[in-house]
Amino acid sequence: MQNKKSFIASEKDKKYFIRRLNIIGGQINGVTKMIEEERSYEEVLIQLAALTSSLKTTGRNILENYMTNNIKTTSKKEIEEAINLFNKLVW
Repeated sequence: MQNKKSFIASEKDKKYFIRRLNIIGGQINGVTKMIEEERSYEEVLIQLAALTSSLKTTGRNILENYMTNNIKTTSKKEIEEAINLFNKLVW
């Protein structure tokens, strides 16, 4: 089994990530309710696009936090390249 690093971030950053994820959870619940209420496809798709953007931004922020705070030899350019790769792979 691989030795995986624990999620290490400042309390401020952890609170920020948790707050963002709670907002995303609320967005998911909102989209679910929209479907239950038979709202238009356009309205649902607009909210799904916002949700996708929120997830992408949060993932990018967590990756940047990890690289900035846990990998001491990482340059700003390497961080940007990793974030760009993350964006290509995930989205």
